[in-house]
Amino acid sequence: MKQSFVEQIKGNDPMIEKPKNVIQGTVSGYPVNAMFGVNGGAFWRIVVDAKQGQNPPGYPMDSFLAEMRSGVKKVTRASYDGKRIEILMRSSGKAGLQIRDILDHIAVYLTQNGYVPCCGCCGEEAPATLSSINGYMDFMCDNCYNGLCNNLEINKQQMKERKGNIVTGIVGALLGALLGGVLWVIIYQLGYIAGIAGLVAAVCALKGYEKFGGKINVAGIVISLAIVAVVIYFAQNVGLALEIYREFKEYDITFFDAYRSIPDFMTYPEISGMFYKDLIVGYGLTAIASFATVRNMFQNSTGNYKTGRY
Repeated sequence: MKQSFVEQIKGNDPMIEKPKNVIQGTVSGYPVNAMFGVNGGAFWRIVVDAKQGQNPPGYPMDSFLAEMRSGVKKVTRASYDGKRIEILMRSSGKAGLQIRDILDHIAVYLTQNGYVPCCGCCGEEAPATLSSINGYMDFMCDNCYNGLCNNLEINKQQMKERKGNIVTGIVGALLGALLGGVLWVIIYQLGYIAGIAGLVAAVCALKGYEKFGGKINVAGIVISLAIVAVVIYFAQNVGLALEIYREFKEYDITFFDAYRSIPDFMTYPEISGMFYKDLIVGYGLTAIASFATVRNMFQNSTGNYKTGRY
């Protein structure tokens, strides 16, 4: 992270960059962390942990956050769950100064309305440390952090013991991929390369494998993605067949005649070149769009987790 951002955000408050791309500390005594790079790297997530004191606030929190959403164009979300204010903001060259301004406004509001610092997980007024649970950062007390880690370990062991059925899993993956294949054909007819349809096919295939097979593992992921690749190939063929049919339907041909004629049309370099170009680009877009989803599903399926305290 640029040092200028760090200095702008921390101001005169006790804040540091730890771990990388996360600025943490306190502002007016309230635990704060600002994380750069969320949602694909284009956003900041700002979290301030505080709960209502003994007396109700003089100005409602909902109204305060609504004003922030409307007053700061880069803010796309501002929410409060009773113990944690969470702001999602688009990144820009002025992000450091904007975040500092947001933190100052929040600190003034919390102080004037009697809010008190707390654990961002349970809301108790207990000493809290910045903690990471599978990449999500918040200040947590020892009880919350240890409890979450224990639950994650139990889930990991349960996932290991779960049995799967590869045959029914393949059926589920095929059904899921076909949904994406249909969407691929529809979008392709509109003149677009259907990367989003590839994502739908991949997600539905993986979910289908897991639903029908009971468990998805590395083999299940590989099988599901292979099925997606095959379905997309046939969807591309269906799209080409529809184009052929539209061009030659006046000669009293059926769609199936058009499909069977694909090998003949593929002998023309301009047609085969465009076909494979669109197919390769579609595969690439599918891979890019699906990467994070596949990674998260694999992590969830194995129960693997990553935690840390800073």
